[in-house]
Amino acid sequence: MTTVVRVRPATPATQEVPVPRQVTLSLGELVLAARLAGDVPLPLRTDGAPGPDDRMVERLDGRGDDPGPVPDSRAAQRMVAAELRRADDTGPGGARARLGELGVLDGDELDSGLAGALHVLAGGALSLVLDVAARRRVGEVRLRAWFGVTSGLVTRLTLRDLTDLDVAWYDPRRWVGELTRAVDLDPWVPEAAPLVLPDHVSLPSELLAGATKAARDQRPDLLPAMAAGHVGNVRMGDARGVRPADTEEVVALLRTLTTCRGRLRLLTTRRDRREDPGVASWLLLDDGWHELRPGRAATSVLRRRDARDLGLLTLPLVEGVQ
Repeated sequence: MTTVVRVRPATPATQEVPVPRQVTLSLGELVLAARLAGDVPLPLRTDGAPGPDDRMVERLDGRGDDPGPVPDSRAAQRMVAAELRRADDTGPGGARARLGELGVLDGDELDSGLAGALHVLAGGALSLVLDVAARRRVGEVRLRAWFGVTSGLVTRLTLRDLTDLDVAWYDPRRWVGELTRAVDLDPWVPEAAPLVLPDHVSLPSELLAGATKAARDQRPDLLPAMAAGHVGNVRMGDARGVRPADTEEVVALLRTLTTCRGRLRLLTTRRDRREDPGVASWLLLDDGWHELRPGRAATSVLRRRDARDLGLLTLPLVEGVQ
């Protein structure tokens, strides 16, 4: 079954955690560390069992929330099962020995910094989940990171590839810089000049959805007719003001939007207000990041964003954690 986070009372390990630090662990090593820290629940499925809710395998084989080419999920399941067996392996090559080599385990005593960081990840007052996907020349780059925030400490668990996870913990004052590094991607534009989007765009949501479907169905010939049906309903501009777009501008806009190079989503949840999560959604286009958010009267609004903006926009939430 899917792991459920249990909030534990604060311990000395969560109150005095040396910062900043980062440790790279295998899945088996992470599971063992969480066990030694007091059976701290992890924000990912780790049993390796196949099934419709096998989210860990989905994240490893690329399915997740953004469907794409699916590698052999049975191979991912075997990898997860093998890594978890290493968590119980006490031999020279086992997870326990490796944690000792990393200097985070002395006998059965887990390093207080790592133990405290795992408790913050599981029970911090603020929880965030970041998903980033971008197409590159060598293939799709994917990153998923889970954050826990408490007063004076941020913990991050990052899934970088099929075997390694990074656990990092640092002062909240480093939040903007750390998040910026995670999302600072230059779009890969294959053999073409960049298509530039206006700083501000507002268009009917049904038009955006229709253009996306036309691109998915490889029907770019439908875009002019779509644009002609929404003249006057699409507005674009910059900080000096916005204006209605003409038919040619709408067609160019739709063609630009259908060449999306990547996307990110940041889900923010306060432990005391789980029913009211916040979601930030950005698109990576030829000219960089653009925030996509709902507007008035069934419209979608795009606004140019710098990579640093994601950290700046969420900094008040992080700093406000008590």
